[in-house]
Amino acid sequence: MQDLCKDLTCFLKDIGFEQLDTKNVEKAFVHPSYAVEQGLSETECYERLEFLGDAVLKLVVSDILYKKFPESREGKMTNLRSILVSDDFLFNLAEDLDLKSYIKISKALEKEGGRNITSISACAFEAFLGALYENNVGMEKIGGFLKKMYSKYIDNLDTFLPKFNSKAILQEYTQALTKERPVYELISKSGSDNDTTFSVIVLYDGRELGTGCGKSKKQAEREAAYQACLKLKITGEQND
Repeated sequence: MQDLCKDLTCFLKDIGFEQLDTKNVEKAFVHPSYAVEQGLSETECYERLEFLGDAVLKLVVSDILYKKFPESREGKMTNLRSILVSDDFLFNLAEDLDLKSYIKISKALEKEGGRNITSISACAFEAFLGALYENNVGMEKIGGFLKKMYSKYIDNLDTFLPKFNSKAILQEYTQALTKERPVYELISKSGSDNDTTFSVIVLYDGRELGTGCGKSKKQAEREAAYQACLKLKITGEQND
């Protein structure tokens, strides 16, 4: 993996972890497909580190929300955390770091556009956190790194939250009217297995409220719900 080391050296320096040896973190950027292609063992990809990093991430995000919203109930903080640690959200953080440029994937997956798959970047981000923890980087420093990453989003919840929480907002609205839930229907699917675009419509009471596209059905549904929320003028800060 020598071709990975130089890039990781610059990457670690740019984000304040230059003291780490790249050899200690490069596994966090190895996708399972690359490990298979190179004849590596199953443990030489990012999956184990992802498991560890997931726990680190949830602890830090819980701490951020607990301190940021001292008057909020458990339900609201749990909902916020589920959004902030979701693959869709972590993809944004990974993009802020240009993380996908450092991930090793197989040649076949590369040809199919796999580098742009949301879950791959999200998993690598969690795996990197796991690598930091495994290499004795203190929780205080990891927390500081994550707080910096999340700050522009946490400080502007009213701007981004309605889009990430659009399905819940729309469902709350429709159930308040008739106790019926919106219905999402897949209308098209295009591209390869690893680079697919989904198109979805959301219906309520027989009416089409919005359409959306995304790299997963979940993303497409969320976008459709967001368009419906805009149409119905129900976006905005939700009450506790």
